Amino acid sequence: MAFSASVRRLLISSPGDVPRTDLLVIQQSINRWNGVYGEQFGSIIMPISWGTHAAAEFGQPPQEILNRQLVDKCDACIAIFANRLGTPTDLHESGTAEEISRLSESGKHVGILRCRRPVDASTIDLPQATRLNEYIAGIESSALILDYANDADLARHVETILVATVSREEARNDFQLKYVQGEEEPIAEVWPRVDSADRAGRRNWHLVLHNTGYGPARDVRVEIEADSPSGYPWEIATEREGDGPDLAVLAPRSEVRFQIAASLASATQVKCTVSWTDFRGDQKNVASLRLA
Repeated sequence: MAFSASVRRLLISSPGDVPRTDLLVIQQSINRWNGVYGEQFGSIIMPISWGTHAAAEFGQPPQEILNRQLVDKCDACIAIFANRLGTPTDLHESGTAEEISRLSESGKHVGILRCRRPVDASTIDLPQATRLNEYIAGIESSALILDYANDADLARHVETILVATVSREEARNDFQLKYVQGEEEPIAEVWPRVDSADRAGRRNWHLVLHNTGYGPARDVRVEIEADSPSGYPWEIATEREGDGPDLAVLAPRSEVRFQIAASLASATQVKCTVSWTDFRGDQKNVASLRLA
């Protein structure tokens, strides 16, 4: 019997050393979840991966193409690591690291898993393993990263992530419905990210502020702090006049771009604090941002 459901895109992100059999377990777990819980939750999960869904394209760096074609359209992400971090992108330590950052900064649910299956030590790329361990150590304060050592553990983690993702989106949908019906005030939710592009042989960076909420963000302010003693904070070309805000109003479900003025003395990584007001009062989000 047919039933109505929302289709949610789930990005499966991983470096190349994650076993293909693990990716198959994830696919099977998603199929099982759809069959067992899809009607109950009114949701179907569509797994998305670059190997299956990306289209060949020329004209931009590969990760920027993937971001536009796939990543930015996804509602959630499962990221899996084994013993490699992956190939660096223009902005992040690897493609998977960029996808984690991009989706989490957009308010999407991101679940990170680490494969702990036995592996022949002679096959491990030590520089890659070191980079991965350093990356994991750097995000552990803001992420719950779960290990798995067998198919059963992996399948259980995937099912838990799917339930959390759909429940979170259902809560958002309920709020949106109440807002449309006039039962709730609209809230704003502003997150920063960095976009880059090559023009005339020169790299240009922009700070992007994205309001994912259904209410306007007013008196938007941006504060940039260097994440390390070496390097100066970036200069951002905003609309600020005197002590006023960087942006008077950021409309719902929209974004604005500001040019980043960076030099060789600028910090590679900064802490970006975005503050604004909505009907709840003063709000803020904090994110770590990087230049390539």
